[in-house]
Amino acid sequence: MRRLALVLFLVSAAAAAQDAGLGSAMQDFNAGRNARAAIGFRRALDTTAEADLAQAEYFLAQSLERLGLEFGAFFHYAAIVRDRPSHPYWLKAVDGAALAASQLRDDVVAPNLFEKIYGDRIDGVAPERLAAIRTSLALLAWRAGRYEDAARLVRLVPDSSAASPQARYLTGLLQQRTDPEKAVETFRALAALPRAGSELRELSLIALGRTLYGLHRYPEASAAYEKLPRFSRHWDEALFEGAYADLQKGDPGAALGKLHSLHSPHLRDEFVPESLNLAAILYQQRCLYPQVRSTIAQFDREYLPMRDQMKSILQADLPLGEYWRMLSAGDSRLPPAVQHQLQKNERVSAMRAYLEQLDREAARVRAEPGLAGSALKDELLDAIAPQKELSAQLAGKFVQGRLADMVRLIDVLQGDRELIAFETTKGEKEMLETRFDADAQLASQRLYRPAIPPKGHEYWPFDGEYWPDEIGFYRYTVKDACPAGRDE
Repeated sequence: MRRLALVLFLVSAAAAAQDAGLGSAMQDFNAGRNARAAIGFRRALDTTAEADLAQAEYFLAQSLERLGLEFGAFFHYAAIVRDRPSHPYWLKAVDGAALAASQLRDDVVAPNLFEKIYGDRIDGVAPERLAAIRTSLALLAWRAGRYEDAARLVRLVPDSSAASPQARYLTGLLQQRTDPEKAVETFRALAALPRAGSELRELSLIALGRTLYGLHRYPEASAAYEKLPRFSRHWDEALFEGAYADLQKGDPGAALGKLHSLHSPHLRDEFVPESLNLAAILYQQRCLYPQVRSTIAQFDREYLPMRDQMKSILQADLPLGEYWRMLSAGDSRLPPAVQHQLQKNERVSAMRAYLEQLDREAARVRAEPGLAGSALKDELLDAIAPQKELSAQLAGKFVQGRLADMVRLIDVLQGDRELIAFETTKGEKEMLETRFDADAQLASQRLYRPAIPPKGHEYWPFDGEYWPDEIGFYRYTVKDACPAGRDE
């Protein structure tokens, strides 16, 4: 009897200690002593009874969230989410994981997690967070080419939610494939929506211009591109694509003016090889062969060395992480225009923000006095390190793919350039054989003054000096050196 009484006493004492450990952690949590609470909940995971593990797991994640350790919180929320929907805090963990993911700007790990559990009671998540989850899953599906899944998900996002503008943008991209007229309406509305944010409004204007161009509504496409703010992130794309729209609507002077802006010193870091081919085509259509050859020479001088430099990098069989490090300030392995083009890519920006957030969190963990000397501090740092390495590799793989795309683009443009050069030589030969005097024809043509808006603009000839307030407003007056009756 004495031995039995002793065993019962020891078991009761151990249970009391377990309850006290979890209870003490809850007291710290309720009192706002978040670091102590987190340490207590982590310790309780190893000591508490099975019935109380769920509480310790969830409140550990909550404590880390309160400490501003978003990745640490996501890590522990995700463990609950992956574990079992029967977990008493499962829905709250899904909500917490979605919040942490948005703060981390995570558009890779979290969406893949949510895709695995979508449908498992997820409708019970708070409406705002559910809208964000569905939008992230729609983006994941769209990137994977699962367009029907993406369309189904965006239809479930309420217009009143914070995620609605992003969902509507995805809707427009989907409509481009099936109903471009409807896409025009979607992008126009989104471009005028203040709560969409400036970045999304600019993307909507670019998408609107592309959709209108595809519908052969070239004047409207040109007008859409012109609405992008000057020197904004996507302005170089708007200038180039707007020049194509101007060409198609029969306004080569406006097209060459946009290309002139694009090649100004203020935009020297932009990667725009197609723009030189377009300029060469515009000149060739008017038999301005010296300008064609000058433009071709500029393409060869600027972009063929870039291509060769990128090819050498791709052939070096570097670790994936090295491709990501090439985007760091001070790394000179990539041509400046290529590095700049990659740095402003939306996917790259999101990856950079995510990795920078991991760096900030690691620094915060090290500096948090309440975590000093604890096993939890080491565990948090041990979780961040491999996640950072994996993310850098994924980002490096993305950069590697974009470099390969840029090399292929220049290869294609070089083929076009050779065809342009051949046609130029042929045209020059015909002029010599027929003794056609191109200079005399050009001298006989008068330069006209381009039309300008009635208010807010002035006219003066370009004198070789670039001023920031002029860029984007250039127009060319184009003469035609072609013999009469020449077939285009």
